[in-house]
Amino acid sequence: MSFALSRGAVSPRFVRVVPRAWCAVGALAAAALARLVFFVWELRLHAGPRPPAPPGEPDDGYHRVPTGLEEQYHYLGDLTILTLVVCVLAFVVWLQAMRDNADVLAPQVQRHSRPWVYFSWIVPGISFWFPRDVVVDIWRAAAPGNEDPALRRTPWWINAWWLLLLGAVTTLLVTQDLGDDGQPEAEAVYDAFRSVVAADFFLVAAAVLAIVLVLRMTRDQEERTGA
Repeated sequence: MSFALSRGAVSPRFVRVVPRAWCAVGALAAAALARLVFFVWELRLHAGPRPPAPPGEPDDGYHRVPTGLEEQYHYLGDLTILTLVVCVLAFVVWLQAMRDNADVLAPQVQRHSRPWVYFSWIVPGISFWFPRDVVVDIWRAAAPGNEDPALRRTPWWINAWWLLLLGAVTTLLVTQDLGDDGQPEAEAVYDAFRSVVAADFFLVAAAVLAIVLVLRMTRDQEERTGA
């Protein structure tokens, strides 16, 4: 899929979002690839025998030493976290540029003020629906000139992306709790493999649909601002 780059004069009020879009796409692809590599190590751990538990009671403060494979798993986990942070930053920078243009195209359909482009992701409670509102309102703002932006229908890939993202957050919290007992992080692979695999699926699928979202929304807005 390619962007429809506008030709000729473009109003200086509009921000060029294509460079930011490509950065976001690259970061999303890197995050998805890192998680797939992480998944391979999870399969390797799950396929092998679980190391024996250390002697003594679980609460006496004595924990077993991680194996070499578990150490590799730990470092790959740090890598996936790093790529995820870069991914989030690149996505929000792109989203801010898209919101700036949406304020020019159709400010009346923007339900939340500009700071919520950032804060909607981190404020407890409202983070479960405000980010989707921001994305949907930006999508609506790029409606064709003969269409009322407020009536523009939300495409399936925005809703699917948001549901997958919520699923990813939920399963990540579950697997994090499973490994938060002082034992090696890989314990979750032995104890709750299905939850671990579910987290991988949701994250990779959400990243793929986010790439679709970035490409489609950028293309539509470029066509609208260059009209």
